[in-house]
Amino acid sequence: MKRFLILAFLSLFFASCASVNREDKRFAPVYVTNTSKFMVLPTSSMVGSVDSVEQMRATFGKGDKKEAFECQVYVISDSSQLAMTILSEFGTTLGSLFYDGNSVDLDCAFFPSQLKAEYIVADFQFCLYDENVIKSELAKIGVDFNVEHSGDEEIRTLSSKGKLISKITKTYNQEKLQALKYENFLRGYTYNLSGIQD
Repeated sequence: MKRFLILAFLSLFFASCASVNREDKRFAPVYVTNTSKFMVLPTSSMVGSVDSVEQMRATFGKGDKKEAFECQVYVISDSSQLAMTILSEFGTTLGSLFYDGNSVDLDCAFFPSQLKAEYIVADFQFCLYDENVIKSELAKIGVDFNVEHSGDEEIRTLSSKGKLISKITKTYNQEKLQALKYENFLRGYTYNLSGIQD
């Protein structure tokens, strides 16, 4: 059951402007809403860099069917790549993802073949990629992207026709990203990452 929840969550988990080819068949579209298709951005749109092991706590489902799980994710992301290694509580590798703007690969023995790595990439991009590039690309598919700063927090929201889709809360300490919370209200999942270091 726990493996199923991890698979279900990760299937939704981590979604220059001119260089994005909107007809690029190398990547599957990501449905931000049931009808709005987003194409993943090039790695050049990454802001800063990440090279650290993150503790991920996630919930999936609603009401009485809400389930929670925890794992560690080793993340490397910069202007040339996004690489993630999903680790068990014992430190063994459960799966990996690699994206370099030219190809995307998700390798895990127990992940279903229909799991699209692009959904994981898109969620990550919504959290950490250049806000102006994201805003421009989402506007093309009818999705509003807003960023607000309040003290040590940055809040990013995705909405469509006045309805909130996702909320991303990033917490900083002396301009270094310390924690991230991603809430997807449309799909019913939340995850928290801690230990992020730029």
